[in-house]
Amino acid sequence: MPKFEGAPDMNSAELNPNEVGIDVGVGVGVGKKLEGELTPEELEKLKAEEGQEQKIEEPELSPEEQLKKLGGETEARQQEITRLNESVEGTKAKINEAREKLGLLPTEEDPPSVSSEKDKLEKLRAEQEGLEKQKEELINQQEKERLIREEKEKILQEKLDEVFKEFEGLNPRDFESIFKSGKTPEGRNVESKSMGSLEPEVAQSLAKAFKEGIKLLPKILEALPELLKKFDEDLTKEATERVDKKLEEEKQKLEEEQKKEEKPEEPKPEEKPGVPEGEIPPGEIKPGPNPIEGGNIETPNA
Repeated sequence: MPKFEGAPDMNSAELNPNEVGIDVGVGVGVGKKLEGELTPEELEKLKAEEGQEQKIEEPELSPEEQLKKLGGETEARQQEITRLNESVEGTKAKINEAREKLGLLPTEEDPPSVSSEKDKLEKLRAEQEGLEKQKEELINQQEKERLIREEKEKILQEKLDEVFKEFEGLNPRDFESIFKSGKTPEGRNVESKSMGSLEPEVAQSLAKAFKEGIKLLPKILEALPELLKKFDEDLTKEATERVDKKLEEEKQKLEEEQKKEEKPEEPKPEEKPGVPEGEIPPGEIKPGPNPIEGGNIETPNA
């Protein structure tokens, strides 16, 4: 292969960097960057990125914890509102004292010096109102969840009562099969009108409870703690529908009562006192002619 004149020998051990056009300074700079010699801005950015990567998501708070947190925030804002109010009123009092010394009447107007504090007060009050609303919504949500839990247990008790009625109607052979194996004599799962297809374990436990005279849900749940979970989806749906209906009815009832309170009562007609039978009511008695005023009195002849 021909060798061009003036071209650097790339295999030479004494290769001059300037001959091949390599900027040694750039290479050194890159090396320094890799070694960690970053500018303050770059370091700050790197730390922020690392912090985001290492940041652990906060666990979701329970309703009780949320209420506690909201309560703390509400209290803190209320304290700040109180402090700012006292500061504003104190400033106004000092200004009125100065006005009094100058022979001027006191004023209720806010001086310009408290405008920033008044702005803070308005902002804090708006935040406070928002927190109170959140708190109210959370309490309503908790109350609704409690009602749904209670309704679920009530519905399950109703379904169990129906199952026990079905057990009562079984012949001894069929019931004994369920009691021993949790299945019908034909080896099929028990089909209940109220609870659908019952797993053998559930059917057997219910049959045992029925035979022992245990029919209330709390006692049954001691033997079948997973019973609520097995039917949770259907129970939750039905319970939620019932609770929503009840809450809507209560809301309508409350609105009707409020409308009645707001509506002014019509004045009742004045009741006339009763008049005994045979007597003329006082308003209907008409005075007769006065004989003296008439002048027509006849005198007897002497």
